[in-house]
Amino acid sequence: MRKRFIWLGGIALVILIVVAAGMVYAAHFASTVNQSHTPPGAIKVTPTSIPTNTPGLRTFQIVSAQSTASYSVYENLIFENKPNNDAIGRTHSVQGTFQIRTSPSPLIAALNVKVDLRTLQSDSDRRDHYIQMNTLQTDTYPYATFVSVSAQGLPSSYTDGQTIHFQLIGNLTLHGTTNKETFDVQGKVSGNTVTGTATSTIYMTDFGMQPPNLANIAIAQNKVVITLDFTATQV
Repeated sequence: MRKRFIWLGGIALVILIVVAAGMVYAAHFASTVNQSHTPPGAIKVTPTSIPTNTPGLRTFQIVSAQSTASYSVYENLIFENKPNNDAIGRTHSVQGTFQIRTSPSPLIAALNVKVDLRTLQSDSDRRDHYIQMNTLQTDTYPYATFVSVSAQGLPSSYTDGQTIHFQLIGNLTLHGTTNKETFDVQGKVSGNTVTGTATSTIYMTDFGMQPPNLANIAIAQNKVVITLDFTATQV
């Protein structure tokens, strides 16, 4: 009987140690991942338009059914035994247009994209509800928009079907706040179709949102990777 008592006591002690270690780790996670960040603010520019009769200029429209906007954020779900988890949410509710010229030199301009945040879905209905109600507050701020200002790193010439890598700089409006953001873009033009991927890293606090933290047992990082995988056709 005494041995059984000692054995049960040992198990209880181990459980307490594991739980305590988990709580300490969660507290440490909360204090380190939600690092502060200074919002860059919006780019203040005088709107200019490219003449519609610019030689070679074509307008493309994003095909929603073939495009996906997504977020990826590092989180710690200690109550689900997932201390290192990437939460990913996606939606096909993407609309937008942009203009491209491929010759004599590549030109990308007037990109305007809108994403319906109310349709974002991850692998957890509970997470989706919390994010929409408490973080994004989609009842008040249902959309995220990005308007380009300039492109950097374009090649001096372009061949149809060639994949290129460049940066697209513009204003991202999210949760009622606008900040300058830079998207890293890879894409190609094949005939009358453009396909590509645009990725940027943003911080929730830059847009007046607090990273989710439920009693230090469900914690999300401040830093979020947002991605747009897109297909667009000429109009």
